[in-house]
Amino acid sequence: MKKQTPNFSLAICLCGLTFYLMLFGCARPAPDTAVKIDSEFSRSMTAGRLAFDQGLIDQAARFYQQALRRARAMDNASQIGDAAYNLAACWIHLNQLEKARDLLDEAKTEIASIHGNIADIQLVEAKVAWLQGNPGEALMLADQVLSSPGFHPTDYLRLQVYLLRGQIACDKDDAALALQELQKAKSIARLVSDHPLQADLSALAGRIHLIKNEPVMAAKEFDSETRLLRQAKRYREMAHALQNAAEAYLSADNYSLAADRFFRAARSTFAQGQNSAAMKLGHLALSAADKAEDQSVKIRARALLDEIETASGQ
Repeated sequence: MKKQTPNFSLAICLCGLTFYLMLFGCARPAPDTAVKIDSEFSRSMTAGRLAFDQGLIDQAARFYQQALRRARAMDNASQIGDAAYNLAACWIHLNQLEKARDLLDEAKTEIASIHGNIADIQLVEAKVAWLQGNPGEALMLADQVLSSPGFHPTDYLRLQVYLLRGQIACDKDDAALALQELQKAKSIARLVSDHPLQADLSALAGRIHLIKNEPVMAAKEFDSETRLLRQAKRYREMAHALQNAAEAYLSADNYSLAADRFFRAARSTFAQGQNSAAMKLGHLALSAADKAEDQSVKIRARALLDEIETASGQ
């Protein structure tokens, strides 16, 4: 069988990259610069976090914009940095990468001004550089997270650097290098209890298996990623992991499992309000079900497509 190397879109790439939100106050300013958290800022940040965790990214962005406006009004470097960072994470998920870079630059400047640790901000900058098609810049920024004095990367950040390196290696079809980075990540993963990061490990492993022409093993890794993202309530990323699993099963000529994963991806995507994407996935489910002669999925896929058409006014 011909090697099937996936053509990852931005949204699918995001499955292999966890973007954390800061909790306000994490910049740890020096004692003489610490101030009491403003109640209006706190409310906006908390509301933004809740919306983000529920996958309501547009709503989260509005709350973080309010928080950033308040922090700027107060001229509070720590809170400007936290709000700008979190708003940047929202823009990344919404594929507004230039806006995200500007906000990350602001966050970095403000946190550095109070001698806070900017390692996490720089790592996100590296991820965005990769998503913008600048792997060289991404690697440079990521390497600085590990090597620059004063950055003090946590195990979370070190693991994410290795995962990013692995994803970039996969882009070059370098399975050997990607596997080396995956093994580095796994060596510290036992120290990190976090479903999204565990999902990122599965996402990278899945891509490596695809490069090695092992689509069944890749599909199993994407199934594991799906499960972990579901547990983490990261439903947007979960739907893309389902799509990756479906495509891997399709490469392995397992049309029945491909149809099931395409259908579930379509259903979740539709429920999240992405009608056009759901329609495409629904048709892929129907096509795979036809090849598998799976009447159950065919019936469900047709019913879902009818529902999507009705909701779209077609």
